[in-house]
Amino acid sequence: MFPIIIPAVAILGFLSGAALSTSRRGLSMLPPEKPSPLPGVPALAWQRFVTVMVVAPKDRVTPRRRFGMFGLDSRRLADVGFMTSPRKTTIGAETGVWSGEWKTPLDEGKFLASTGAQYEAFSRSMRQLLPKVAPHVGRVVDGVPATLSGLLAVGHLAGSEGVAGWVSDPASRLKFRSTTANFEGANGIF
Repeated sequence: MFPIIIPAVAILGFLSGAALSTSRRGLSMLPPEKPSPLPGVPALAWQRFVTVMVVAPKDRVTPRRRFGMFGLDSRRLADVGFMTSPRKTTIGAETGVWSGEWKTPLDEGKFLASTGAQYEAFSRSMRQLLPKVAPHVGRVVDGVPATLSGLLAVGHLAGSEGVAGWVSDPASRLKFRSTTANFEGANGIF
């Protein structure tokens, strides 16, 4: 009877140590995580948010010129230091498309080939949006309290100046359905 219990207790002890994520020596028993670039946001919550915000393969460019995994446009890429001279233009059949010039040594091909560059641009964008969206945390939007993650997802598409209008105007939330879907998918993560 005792020989069966001892291995079971040993296995449970190992699994509980892994679940608590630290060993007796304080070393992590789980794979390393990327730390969150946002103060107070746990790494696992940040990773979940990043996963939700990935919208395409890394080498994708949409007809409206949104680049890579996170669908960043030229205006946002200029805001975070990856491009210069953002302006609206017409490309093909699309009007009002953001365009700009890549900062050396980047170009479109290098950006689209680099998961690291895309992640860095996204991280910078979220850090830059933080002070613009923070005042709206806790406001009720369509019956749901807005969280930081949900509002950052709004800012990702609406820009830092578009967040306030989206939060306060139900018509904006109906008009910009993809922004509202971003909010719904990310709200409550942190």
